Amino acid sequence: MNSAAPWARGVSLLVLALAGLSLLAWVHGFGQSRYFTIDEYQFGHATWLVSEGERPYLDFYEHHFPLGYAAHAPLLPDEGPFSERALWLRRVSFAYLLLACGALLAGGWVATANPFVALLGAILPLGFGFGLLSAVEYRADNFAASLLLVCLSGIEANRRLERRGVAWLCGALLAVCVLMTQKMVYFGLGTLACMLAVDLLRRRFGGAGSPPLVVHPSHLLLGTAAGLVVGVAVSAGFGLLGEAWQLTLVDALRHERSYPPVGAARFAAPFLRDTAATTIPIVGLAIFHLFRGRDRFWWVPLAAVLVAGSLIRAQYPYNYVLLCWLLVLCAVRGYDDLLRWLPPPARMRSLRPLLYLLPLLLLPDQLGYATRASDNQGQLRLLDKIQAHTTPDDAVIDGAGGALFRDHGSYFYYHGGAQRLIFADYFERDLVEDYRRSRAPFWIRDVRLLSLPEVVRRYFREHYVQADGDLYALGFRVPRTGERGVELTVEVVRAGEYRLMAPLGGPQPDATREGLLRIDGRPLLGGAVWLEEGQHRLRVDPHAPPRILSWLPREVFEQPVAQGQAHSRLLEYGQ
Repeated sequence: MNSAAPWARGVSLLVLALAGLSLLAWVHGFGQSRYFTIDEYQFGHATWLVSEGERPYLDFYEHHFPLGYAAHAPLLPDEGPFSERALWLRRVSFAYLLLACGALLAGGWVATANPFVALLGAILPLGFGFGLLSAVEYRADNFAASLLLVCLSGIEANRRLERRGVAWLCGALLAVCVLMTQKMVYFGLGTLACMLAVDLLRRRFGGAGSPPLVVHPSHLLLGTAAGLVVGVAVSAGFGLLGEAWQLTLVDALRHERSYPPVGAARFAAPFLRDTAATTIPIVGLAIFHLFRGRDRFWWVPLAAVLVAGSLIRAQYPYNYVLLCWLLVLCAVRGYDDLLRWLPPPARMRSLRPLLYLLPLLLLPDQLGYATRASDNQGQLRLLDKIQAHTTPDDAVIDGAGGALFRDHGSYFYYHGGAQRLIFADYFERDLVEDYRRSRAPFWIRDVRLLSLPEVVRRYFREHYVQADGDLYALGFRVPRTGERGVELTVEVVRAGEYRLMAPLGGPQPDATREGLLRIDGRPLLGGAVWLEEGQHRLRVDPHAPPRILSWLPREVFEQPVAQGQAHSRLLEYGQ
């Protein structure tokens, strides 16, 4: 590299730096526009609840370790449009990606003294399509994965620095990762255990000449232990330990056993078919690094995470963000190994830095896969509509906290498959009563509705009417009648003025025909009626058009903004 032409080095470094900045700008924009998955609502809603003084496990149900959202709660804006506050969550996710890129750049430079490898190692992992779709999401898995990369990058750099303080700090970061999500017990602590085991085997079987993977391991372990002790002590100070033990550990094991299995090929196979031309070279370079690399540091966490990930029953793509990043890091080191193994002809050696630009050609195909994802514009407009027609005292019902910044209708606001099995008695017996007491003006239909008990679905059908896509408003359907009228009995759970209107923004009722509907024996005049809580009898005269009675104003049903797009799918991947 010393014989390289200065202009070639300068041009290569400049292009790599510009490519990195451009990719970061693209990823930020992508994160601000990409569809919100259902789990993001859960994490975002939990963040808001903590910012409002609620305690996880005690005041609302949670089955994750708390640091992934509790750390952000003090920073969450408490004013402004719901849509802007939702996008703020995505900016938090992007901040973690920036931190990981910065750590990979600095750590790669210290570890290799090669600025080209350091820049590629900071750029390419973020652009890998299979990980990118989930990497922008607001979820604790991503926060912990980013911090684990920072930790591992620090451990690698410390092999040259040999600083006890760096080892201690890396250990503390590892503890933070674990306190964010239970998966880091496997991914994070499992990786550290593998690295220490490799060092032990090297010493025992004559590999003493190789530099250890972990320098000052005792200090790193002390940092990890100290971080975990602090986290447990803070949880105990808030009175969370008893419920947290049950919900995040005991029930989490039941959760894992109960979760329906999902194979990795379901999502990986379409990605590989679409990006084979660029994904196969990445995998090939990573394998080349395994067999011909000078220092296979990154292969140890890659192997550990691959094994840990295979133990997860539901192989959803967000479980593989960290694995994708580690794979690309190994590929970057493998590309450097390849250039050393196949040096250019003597007359071309001065231009060798330009060869480090070739991996950038992989990015368009990988980013092109991510651009097929749906946007979040309908979701954001729906959130703003909820904000406009509710007050801070109102609840909004759904299966994952989909209103984000409004209270939920029950302690078990999260309706995951495992939760429905573990707490089946509650879902069957008590959930409807919680919803009735909440008097929620809105219900957001989501993918989990059809899996709820029939008694819950019946309550949904009898008390809510479609207002805007998956947004349903508190009210009743008044059916169309023919030659004979219809009599109905409805339950009002929230007293107030109920308005007669056409469903989904149709032509409003003709005032001269309003007498076709009678409530408790009295004709409805003026298009509105005050209804107290309790049972009411509705009589619909013959030849009446379909109408709805709703507690919400007419504008909720006018100009629907999210027709045909689900507000909260289970996940949005490969679509």
